[in-house]
Amino acid sequence: MKTNIELVLSGIGGVVVGVGAIALLAACAGEPAATTATARVEPLPAPALAPELATTAPASAGIEPEPEVESYEPELAGGAIRVRRLVVATGVAQREPTGAADVFELGESPRLYAFVEAVNETGEPVALEITFEPERGESAGHVSIEVPARAPRFRTWAYTRHIYTEGRWQAVVRAPDGRVIARRPFDVE
Repeated sequence: MKTNIELVLSGIGGVVVGVGAIALLAACAGEPAATTATARVEPLPAPALAPELATTAPASAGIEPEPEVESYEPELAGGAIRVRRLVVATGVAQREPTGAADVFELGESPRLYAFVEAVNETGEPVALEITFEPERGESAGHVSIEVPARAPRFRTWAYTRHIYTEGRWQAVVRAPDGRVIARRPFDVE
């Protein structure tokens, strides 16, 4: 065991070494002595505190910001003929969608349904067309559904078995004049 004197001496020795190291650093940080063999070294410029982010570069730099992710929420247009609810699902039971989701696995379900709750405030029945449209390629479905006259709430659905590609799709409902009155995006993986 070390005695108290040995502990004190080792502590003092540590302090002396620390003070010597500080003195050496201070001497090195000062101006170098002027001699014929010594050249003056210019200090390096200090780095910027906060570098620019890649997404804030001007468009001319060739860097484009990431695109905004499209929402899965349906787009519903107003009017005398309108869609109050549009859901993409794997089935329908008791006149309600089952297996509703925003992302479906390719080949998991033999059919994908577009469940529609529509309103027709006109005095005549109206035929709506439902399609399933990929980002690229041919659309599927092309189902015509008739919404009765003066129907405050009419639920129906259309389905397709022809979704063969992965990617972003949309269930689209069109009025007889071709105007889109509802659209709901979904992904197939």
